[in-house]
Amino acid sequence: MSTEPLFDPAAALPEAGAVRSAAERGDWPAVRAVFADCREEYGPLVLSGQVVAVPGVEHLLRQVLAHHPGDPLATALLADRLIHVGWQARSTRRAQDVTPEGWREFRARLNEAEQLLIGAVARNRGDALAWMLRMTISRGISLGTSETRRRYRALTRVSPHHYAGQRSLLQQLLPKWGGSWEDAHAFARDCFRAAPPGSLNGALLAMYHAERAGSLERAERNAYAARADVRHELAEAAHGSVLHPDCRIRFGRITAHSSFALLASLGGDRAAARTHFQAMGPYGSTEPWEWFDNTPERTFREHRDRALGG
Repeated sequence: MSTEPLFDPAAALPEAGAVRSAAERGDWPAVRAVFADCREEYGPLVLSGQVVAVPGVEHLLRQVLAHHPGDPLATALLADRLIHVGWQARSTRRAQDVTPEGWREFRARLNEAEQLLIGAVARNRGDALAWMLRMTISRGISLGTSETRRRYRALTRVSPHHYAGQRSLLQQLLPKWGGSWEDAHAFARDCFRAAPPGSLNGALLAMYHAERAGSLERAERNAYAARADVRHELAEAAHGSVLHPDCRIRFGRITAHSSFALLASLGGDRAAARTHFQAMGPYGSTEPWEWFDNTPERTFREHRDRALGG
């Protein structure tokens, strides 16, 4: 494949570009229309990510809420923007390396977002995006695994196999957030087995194994990804999700294939890597490559070229 991979989500998802453009020009009716047309469960979170990355978009969202108090979409987007800004203040450094000012800003933003979302779910217990964002907040301000699970259970009453919520709880169950590899693995496995064939949930196992590989020393990562049990489980998960003939997913599909491709590349499984890179077509994703080095686009391209014989 000679073309450069396209990493902008808008390349594969025109809706992502449309909602980002609408947010940049302050066109709330256009933002709302893109969300209203989205029929995929994972779509609202992807679209929200495009909106909240727009600098200063909180001003638009506060204006909307001033005229329409309690608007569910504007409330969720403003909360997500506050979470985004808070996490920027915290930075990606280890907890012990975050400055006191960074912690204060982080907690202030997440607490404001939490208050917004408490109101949102009080008005509508079926607000899936609000519950999902509350899971992120629970993890961020250290409310504990039990509280994050409680919020996840509320989400599953709305959507039993909510992939974004499962991704969030999986993070909570990892050792870096106070959990264990065993609990995280069991959760990812159970979610995959319970979900309908052709859904995204199998990618949770790729996410788990990428996290596990990333926790190891560089010399051990390849050996871990090449283990027969890991390769077998990833093959089963891929063929039950994004490689399943019933898969019609658009939102999140590229990132899922990217996760499987990374693990196949680490494990030296060139045939599996080729399958996932081919399934992505001209598109690419820096997740989870960015967990492993500071040049994810270049690393993705190098492994893709190698897998496709370039």
